[in-house]
Amino acid sequence: MTILYFANIRQLTGCKEEQWTKAAPVLRDLLTGLVAEHGAALAQWLFEGDKLNRWISIFVNGRDVVHLKGLETPLNSDDVVTIFPPVAGG
Repeated sequence: MTILYFANIRQLTGCKEEQWTKAAPVLRDLLTGLVAEHGAALAQWLFEGDKLNRWISIFVNGRDVVHLKGLETPLNSDDVVTIFPPVAGG
């Protein structure tokens, strides 16, 4: 699966994009794996307790996971997961 990172998340992961080949049947598994791979600071951006951080935007194949099954959104090996931190501007 392809993971795309934007803005501050790129700084935490050290990359714009990566291929994830480890098992991740649902989004929660992927995000937990990403935290294990890239460090606990990433967890603060992704999670609020055991829920998805309300400020983070995560898309699977262009669809916001808020409108899918949230952290329980099923994933496939050919999916594209995009992670956007909160942004502000005018």
